[in-house]
Amino acid sequence: MILEINIKNFIIIEQESINFTPGLNIITGETGSGKSLIIDALQAITGGRFSKDDIRHGADKALISALFALEHNHELDALLEEYGIDKEADNTLLISREVNTAGRSGSRINGQTVTFTMLKAVAQCLIDIVGQNEHQLLFNANKHIEFVDSFGDQEIDTFKTILKSITDNLKSVEARYKEICGNSSERERKLDLYKFQIEEIESAALKAEEEDQLKAKRLLLLNSEKLYKNITQVYDYLFNSEEGTICAADVLEDSTHKLNELQHIDIRLQDFVGVIETALYQLEDIKADIRDYKDNIEFNDDEINFIGERLDLISKLKRKYGTSLEDVIKYGETAAAEYETLLNSEKFAAELENEINGLRSRYFDAANKLSIVREKLSKKLEKMVEKELQDLNMKGSEFQVNIKKDENVISSKGIDKIEFLLSPNPGEPPKQLSKIASGGEMSRVMLALKNTITKAEKIPCIVFDEVDAGIGGLTASIVGQKIKKISKNSQIICITHLAQIACYADSHIYTSKIINENKTFSKIKNLDIKERIEEVARMLGGSPKDETSMAHAKQLISGGK
Repeated sequence: MILEINIKNFIIIEQESINFTPGLNIITGETGSGKSLIIDALQAITGGRFSKDDIRHGADKALISALFALEHNHELDALLEEYGIDKEADNTLLISREVNTAGRSGSRINGQTVTFTMLKAVAQCLIDIVGQNEHQLLFNANKHIEFVDSFGDQEIDTFKTILKSITDNLKSVEARYKEICGNSSERERKLDLYKFQIEEIESAALKAEEEDQLKAKRLLLLNSEKLYKNITQVYDYLFNSEEGTICAADVLEDSTHKLNELQHIDIRLQDFVGVIETALYQLEDIKADIRDYKDNIEFNDDEINFIGERLDLISKLKRKYGTSLEDVIKYGETAAAEYETLLNSEKFAAELENEINGLRSRYFDAANKLSIVREKLSKKLEKMVEKELQDLNMKGSEFQVNIKKDENVISSKGIDKIEFLLSPNPGEPPKQLSKIASGGEMSRVMLALKNTITKAEKIPCIVFDEVDAGIGGLTASIVGQKIKKISKNSQIICITHLAQIACYADSHIYTSKIINENKTFSKIKNLDIKERIEEVARMLGGSPKDETSMAHAKQLISGGK
């Protein structure tokens, strides 16, 4: 459950901290005082909209953080382990979001930066927000299948995972089949194109490292004269004594002789002799190598021209088939495989057709099994929702989950089309919700569904945003009792305008709006018992000075315990 939420510089909230308790947390206040901002802040924490437009005027950033007390949850534990997020020692989880005026935002869980996707995945295990827009989902029959599936267990998810894998594979194979079985002129065009490309690449006889080798050799050939001139000079400097000149080898040899003549005078000269003799030996070792290098320098203009043409061909092929020689070679291999496939298209088409038939058979087998599971779930859901509706003062109403199978449909959701039907009055046939349900009835149908599904999902915290729309009187009191009952199993946070619901609060949160120095602020506080009575009296249309309203408020709160 959620323990507290801290909101800073969010719309008209400057800085507020709200504490929540187990059970039913009611939020009330005048219209425009900031009740919905609390829901907006909770939605932001769970991955809802949160942008620089939400920053309070004059502030440089907005910050929202919420502290959750964790219960044992396999799905949540698996996510935290996957994301590398550690729980606190007291088994709590702190989620925070921040956005600045530059539009840069960040999300953290227990201080660790997380992505938006990670935030939503974790938050969905902690809190479920039922906004007024969810009432509209009941009018959208395409969404009804999701309500039924959410009532199911792991078996539903397993079948849907299987169906998604099959449909993705089927889509890919059917696209391949369509490509192979295209019109004959298109097939011939592709054959000619592939044949040309294959011949062009194969005739080039490419090697993966060839381009670098050719460039290196061309560099040598283009500089052959410079190489020959300089290496000849080096050879002469080192080894070639001509009349009037002396080479390095002669200098070293002569130096050795002179030092040898002096060793008997100073024995320390032996070290010098050793070093110079080593240099002389090393010089002699490379003499043949330098001579061979000089003698083997190529002077070949024809070779230079050949290499240039070869590099031009390689560049041309790279422009057409890839950014590197490896890409060109790989493209040739792929084109050859495609050419072979087209040549044998009838054979491949038959193989693909068999694969398609096999996938379709697997699809319909899994889809029909899923449909059977949904039918069982739907019967169970109908009875449970009808019981909830009876409790919500919709006596004699009939709730029906209408399932139609369409085996012409290939979808990851299966072959079922599901729509909720309702007969709010005995004797009337069930009809589409959009054609028969009033606003108050829709609120109660949503509450009934949520209560039923919540029992299966075990969401630790549920937020109801004005679930009391369109109801009043005795029905409002019944809805309050129902929400109170739900709060025994899940923490509830509920915005309401009705005293008949507010009186059931375990914790009552009040929002007000003040204007100070031409600035508007939303203030939030947890009410004590005296303040609760005054607020419920206000909601009844009275005031703290109205003894009748105050007495009625006391009576309601006393009865709501």
